[in-house]
Amino acid sequence: MTQGHSRRGFIYFGGCAAASFLVPRLAEAGTYLSFAKSLAANPPAGSRYRPDLETELFGLANGYRAQKGKGPLTASQDFLIPARAHAADMMLHNFIGHRASTGQDFDSRMRAFVGDITKYPSMAENAAHDTLGGPADQAKGQRLFQQWVNSPGHAKTLRSLDYFFVSTGVIERQGNIWAVQIFWGKPRAKGLYGTWGLQGG
Repeated sequence: MTQGHSRRGFIYFGGCAAASFLVPRLAEAGTYLSFAKSLAANPPAGSRYRPDLETELFGLANGYRAQKGKGPLTASQDFLIPARAHAADMMLHNFIGHRASTGQDFDSRMRAFVGDITKYPSMAENAAHDTLGGPADQAKGQRLFQQWVNSPGHAKTLRSLDYFFVSTGVIERQGNIWAVQIFWGKPRAKGLYGTWGLQGG
């Protein structure tokens, strides 16, 4: 099962965002930031993060882009914590999507880490899981990735020229895996609304 979400400028799938929507709610952002950092640092009991499968999915993404005549993405740690945290959140609460169990949507989750999200004019996320049994090996990672390739929206994100960087998070429990890839383009030096908000990740 897969879910995808993307943003370019102020245009969102499902509607348009007004400027007031972009003003961060600092208490909410701070609460989610603590929640996400804790999940990323301490995987839930019986689970573990899988750097090997994270590398596998990154390689598959660039392999797919090469097949489509697109340039490679650069692997980055910048959004590794939010990618891993969201994968763990989906595992813990048995869902696939872009709204955290704590209520934050994709933009709110990213804003908790970077503050002024307008520094990132292009961002997207693909999410999926594979719970079909068998070992959590390279073949399972490839099968999960194929879900994204088979979905027009996710495949479009994978081959988009808007994105230059990707962070990948994968968590495993009892042979099942949950994965998140966060994509973004070249950030602006400064956001459109100054330097308010939380910074760092």
